[in-house]
Amino acid sequence: MRKITIVIPCYNASVYIDRCIKALEKQNFKDFKVIFIDDFSTDNTIDILSSFKGITTFHFEVLCNNSNCGPAYSRNRGILKADSDFITFCDCDDWYESDFLEKLYQLLLNTNSDIAFCGYKVVDENGNLQMRALTDKSGTLSRTEIFGLDVDSLCMMMVKTSIMKDTLLPNLRNGEDVATVSLLIGKAKGYAVTSDCLYNYFRRQGSASQKPCMKVVDSLVASFDYTKNYFLTEDRHELEYLGVKNMLYGALITLFSFGYDTKKAENILSQFEHEFPKWYLNPFIPNLSLYKRFVLLCLRYHCFLGVRVIAMLRNWIIN
Repeated sequence: MRKITIVIPCYNASVYIDRCIKALEKQNFKDFKVIFIDDFSTDNTIDILSSFKGITTFHFEVLCNNSNCGPAYSRNRGILKADSDFITFCDCDDWYESDFLEKLYQLLLNTNSDIAFCGYKVVDENGNLQMRALTDKSGTLSRTEIFGLDVDSLCMMMVKTSIMKDTLLPNLRNGEDVATVSLLIGKAKGYAVTSDCLYNYFRRQGSASQKPCMKVVDSLVASFDYTKNYFLTEDRHELEYLGVKNMLYGALITLFSFGYDTKKAENILSQFEHEFPKWYLNPFIPNLSLYKRFVLLCLRYHCFLGVRVIAMLRNWIIN
């Protein structure tokens, strides 16, 4: 049995999967297994994966979906198949730094934690790079401190497999990571973080993740509803903060990124305020970036025009 399982869903990944695999071969830590899940690709992803069989320095297997089911379903297949102590994730067009596995694994062992987090780098098609560190120091954090971090991706963490198997992803096309990370934090008993940026997130022009639409908005709202149903905590501030960060900011900045539907925005905001009327006093909000706090300030006073302006500026910067 390997110490770590890496789960990688693939869909039409022929252009990028080679880079991902080569980064895995360069890992300093070698005691790992990879589970690729092909989500009914229409290109030659399967052929490329087959060509690496038997020649990589690491062990891997490939699972194939019988139809296009989405990343959540694919990841869950990999999670249920894993038999390692710890599990982590990578997207097929992204890649790890060579010390990703080594540093997170040692961090978990040295701190006796259930879950460890790292920062990431955003790399675009022109090679431009942005560092997104979670913190300026490494070590253990309290549950409260972890909730104050801006973690919204399974690829930024390594977690005990037993906890992951008990926290499968909801069947959403967007927002499934947001919901699952929150639930994992709620179930874990020890937390660690490194100041290093160990994951490389590749930002592609025209990719599905870069295209805001109403389906994404509805998925983010559904993601928070899912979190509310399964979140195990007596601290309402934590759940409220997840809603502020992932639904109010996430759903509404997305909504105004492709249109100006104030009726939809008012409906989302009013429903949230009905359940959390003093959300703007949440003690975690000061941990957010300045521009996110400005968006939330606009939302407090239902100033949707201000959010629309920020969303347009954000689109311009990304593109």
